[in-house]
Amino acid sequence: MFYEKLMDRINHLIEVGENVLKTRHPPPPEWAAGDYVKDDIFYQWHAGVLSFLKAVFGDNSTHFQEFQQRCRHSSYDDALEGQSILKAAKEDIEGGYLKKLEDLVAADIFTDFLEMAEYLLEQGYKDSAASLIGAVLEDGLRKIAKKNDITLKIKENISSLNQKIADAKIYNRLVHKQVEVWNEIRDNADHAKFSEYNADSVRGMCSDVRHFLGEYL
Repeated sequence: MFYEKLMDRINHLIEVGENVLKTRHPPPPEWAAGDYVKDDIFYQWHAGVLSFLKAVFGDNSTHFQEFQQRCRHSSYDDALEGQSILKAAKEDIEGGYLKKLEDLVAADIFTDFLEMAEYLLEQGYKDSAASLIGAVLEDGLRKIAKKNDITLKIKENISSLNQKIADAKIYNRLVHKQVEVWNEIRDNADHAKFSEYNADSVRGMCSDVRHFLGEYL
């Protein structure tokens, strides 16, 4: 589902880019310059492409940097360069050469599960919500560790993953301590110690875990 949404978006941007190129027109007679495209649709398309490339590839990526540097003005040549860069980005996505896409897919899946946890909370099922958020957190920590080339054993839990990531200085000891708080809530839920936490603490955990994964994943 997420991949299809991504491809729909880039295909739409490419289609808009083709429409931008179709607005090609010569400059005023007094200007010694090449052809131009229509300003309003160019800059709307330009902003959309920059936003897309930054979200998918990152602002340090070749695609984002090249587009930002080579497609700056509403000249026909700039628009043509920009369209070529966008098509190259599409080829990389289709060819599976996009590492960040894996992170985006993971983030999308995590969002779905966290929304499910929020629904459980609304229905009064704080214990099931706590267990679900804990599972999301554990999977997220595993992905953060792998993303940073941290060696893992076959069996790891939240506490061991948290320790290895903190030791690698991916985040500081304050964050490490907060993860342990979330781990305690999850353990209490899994071991039927339901009186050790309340719905508000689970609600806060859900919000904080969402922010945490967004920052480190």
